[in-house]
Amino acid sequence: MTISGPVTGAVEDPAAVVARLLAPEGPGDPYPLYHALRSAGPVHRAGNIHFVSGYAECQAVLGGPEFRVQDPEWYDSNLPGWRDNTATRLMYQSVQSRNNPDHNRLRRLVAGAFSPRRMAGYAEVIDRVTDGLLDRMAQAGADGGRVDLMEQLAYPLPTAVIGEILGVPEADREHFRDLAVDFFRVMDIVTDHETRERMDTAAAALLEFWTGMVGERRRAPREDLTTELVAACDAGLLSQDELLGIAMFLFSAGYGTTAALLGNATEQLLTHPDEAARLRAGECAVEAVVEESLRHETPTQIAPRLTGEDCTVGGVDIPAGQLLVCLLGAANRDPARYEQPDRFWPSRPPGRVLSFGGGVHYCIGAALSRMEATRVLPRLLRRFPRLAPAGPRLRRPALRMRLHTSFPVSL
Repeated sequence: MTISGPVTGAVEDPAAVVARLLAPEGPGDPYPLYHALRSAGPVHRAGNIHFVSGYAECQAVLGGPEFRVQDPEWYDSNLPGWRDNTATRLMYQSVQSRNNPDHNRLRRLVAGAFSPRRMAGYAEVIDRVTDGLLDRMAQAGADGGRVDLMEQLAYPLPTAVIGEILGVPEADREHFRDLAVDFFRVMDIVTDHETRERMDTAAAALLEFWTGMVGERRRAPREDLTTELVAACDAGLLSQDELLGIAMFLFSAGYGTTAALLGNATEQLLTHPDEAARLRAGECAVEAVVEESLRHETPTQIAPRLTGEDCTVGGVDIPAGQLLVCLLGAANRDPARYEQPDRFWPSRPPGRVLSFGGGVHYCIGAALSRMEATRVLPRLLRRFPRLAPAGPRLRRPALRMRLHTSFPVSL
């Protein structure tokens, strides 16, 4: 199999670019590095990993059935002892880390929670929670002081929504959201010792919580996804570890991607006031703004895959069993795919972004994340017509996700 072809020309050493991308402190702005890497060609090897930065190549890898994800069998061969660690044992047995037939088996058990009928019901939850959070923002900024958009809106909204879906008690959501941040670092490419310690501590606390939740649902079923997963487990459709892993993954991923999208989209709108004015006035479709934000500042920047057979990607021959990392943020700014790719331009011709992956592993919560953003952004801008940045914005220092940790604004 051959995917696309090579690009030639004098460019910066790709190995040096990859080293800067993977620096422990994380790239403050990865996009110049992505451009430098892609200008040398869409695929480059660094150590034992091939990094894919071209749109066409990433699209083919994400959608190709011959490419696989790292699953328990792969981890058994490449990461001995992973089953002895709480974080890796649960995360690497969840739905996103399984190939077929296990992937389809587990995904079917979750898919009902994201059906069109269920999604329609979530709209009311999103609107109700959003209005309450905007009221809280107004109170916090009533004296003219700064308000942190992430803490007041972008984090608590998706936490509340995924909490409703899973049945997490409202009083526990914010606390376990903070733990989920540390637990989800298990998905990063590079972590240091301190990060791994926080990750293990968070995983232990989350395991205790979710074990209690599962036991409670066995005693007193409710109308939530956790109850559905418990019933499936008791029917022999998934193991206890798979159940816990799915619940912990969905809660962690269910808030993080949407929080990143809300922060990123708001930043782009505030730094492009003409676009904000058009959205506020209803002169442009909010769906177009959300899609352009997903392209311009991709929340989840990477998607690893394994070659299931010998193949050629971007002119590079890659044997079976090799690890590829699709750089989604690079693909979504590929000038071969998008005109003026570094420009935030909601009225650009529509095109499929790769922000939620592709193929059988396409993000199951993509529609929910888009729904949250499309319902929140107009409400935010109309409620606070003078909304403006009020200080430096901080981002999480990691390659995997473009997520603000702080975003001060004035109302």
